[in-house]
Amino acid sequence: MKKTPYPLLIIVLFSGFLYLTGIRWGLPSEGAKKFYVGDINISREYLKRGWEISRENLPEKLPRSRFNAIRSFHPDEQNILKSIISMSPERFDFNPHFFEYPSCQIYLVAAVLKVISETGLIVIKPDASYYFQNPEEMAKIYLTGRMTTVLMAILGLIFFYDAALILCGKYGAIFSTACLGFCPLYAINSHYMTVDVPMVFWITVFLFLTALSVKRGRFSYIVASAFVSGIAAGTKYPAGILIFLLPFVYYGTCKKSPVRSIFDIGALFFLFLAGFLITTPYSVIAFDEFKRDILYQASARGVGFSAIFNHVSSMIDFFRALWVGSWLLLFLFVPSVYFLAKRRIFEDRIILTALVLAIVPLLVAGGFKYARYYLIALPFLCLSTGSLLDEFFQIQKKKIKLFAISLCILILMFVSVKSVAYSKLMCGKDIRITTAEYVDKQFPQGTKIVFTKDPWIFEVPPVNPEKFSVHIIEESGLEKAPSTCYLIIGELQYFLTSGNRNIQMQREIVYIQEKGFVLKKIFANHAGFGLLRFDDNWTIHDMLYTHPGILLFYKP
Repeated sequence: MKKTPYPLLIIVLFSGFLYLTGIRWGLPSEGAKKFYVGDINISREYLKRGWEISRENLPEKLPRSRFNAIRSFHPDEQNILKSIISMSPERFDFNPHFFEYPSCQIYLVAAVLKVISETGLIVIKPDASYYFQNPEEMAKIYLTGRMTTVLMAILGLIFFYDAALILCGKYGAIFSTACLGFCPLYAINSHYMTVDVPMVFWITVFLFLTALSVKRGRFSYIVASAFVSGIAAGTKYPAGILIFLLPFVYYGTCKKSPVRSIFDIGALFFLFLAGFLITTPYSVIAFDEFKRDILYQASARGVGFSAIFNHVSSMIDFFRALWVGSWLLLFLFVPSVYFLAKRRIFEDRIILTALVLAIVPLLVAGGFKYARYYLIALPFLCLSTGSLLDEFFQIQKKKIKLFAISLCILILMFVSVKSVAYSKLMCGKDIRITTAEYVDKQFPQGTKIVFTKDPWIFEVPPVNPEKFSVHIIEESGLEKAPSTCYLIIGELQYFLTSGNRNIQMQREIVYIQEKGFVLKKIFANHAGFGLLRFDDNWTIHDMLYTHPGILLFYKP
């Protein structure tokens, strides 16, 4: 039996510590129950038709604030649960009625919830009011989904190491796996019940099988890779681009006749499609719903060839997003990619080809808006750093060799500090709860509190409408707000994709003050480690989820 190398064991244990620390961030809790409406009755039929009601904006649609008490603070986690609720397994109806991303992770989380519920560790009830009364039970459901992500994140590191061992060598495999496992972008998103890190897991399995095909020259491994790439696309659509890596790998490892090659490559694309359809079958069965959501995502993300030219002209945003997500690793990514391009070994060409393919969805879909979009490219960037470090071990001059290796390890250690800072931040009290407690203690019952739109727990702190007089007034009409009222605005309400947070906030303060309000207090928290503070000045939208600024104004 093959022994697990100690460096990999250390990487896995430390990574697991990072991912589990703060795993309960932003979950419903008994302590926060007082900030919400006490009793809400929502029919099972309403929950089943949730996507239809919200999509078509039907008259019975409830304000989204009604569900705040059983939501997490991450805006996308509810999509998984809402899609599971929409299915009717008792009638063999597994249509999630949601295709803005595929169904693989929806089905996986549903299966895990079912298995865990049989043990009695979580309670699954069709009655939503039960969870409003018992928010900790709702938290357990979210936690189960998040633990599934953590498990996939850790297993992904193991598959990634085995792939890197073939593509980068012994020392390169250790270093590239540490780069992936400790990278803030990977560590932060491993805390969430979303599709991003699970997509990376399937990419690492794909990489492992592809690397085996290179090592052993067997077509069967490429066949398995094609099927797994379909599952990866069935987890998150952009991963499907990696199927185009396999013809390149095929021609480099399998020597077949032209006719046989055409047949084999056709079979690879067929298996890719099979992997996707098995995990997202209703993309065909409910094609109209699938088409609706795909077209919505395309328009929302600005998908199109014109987007490519727009983003090529602003590549600075590309590096800015990578800097926010990976920090000092960016200084290794750039030279390592150049090194691979110059060395021209077949394994290096596989990594570079995959990296170029992974960047294509970012350019087409306007990927500069979210740091998490770069997760598709992260494994290949980390492989490039592993190849670079492994090359340093071949240097004969000991002083140069020692300096280069020490520099790489030092950068990795500083990168780990940022991941630790975020995990530590997620362990503490969220800024939304801190603000809610301040409002609850400082303001007397009946105080008028204004929001600029229906308050969403993702954007603003919870305020109990049964205790306070809550008003919804659009930002453009705030001058009509009643006197002696308070206004609460969350930083996530103005979509920040790049630029200076402080400048943006100052502009918002000036604008609100022109409406007759006075700034009373700014609630803020930051990811920090010792004297280091991260993303407190400029950042990208999804890196703010854990620590948005909250502004409190008063109108005399």
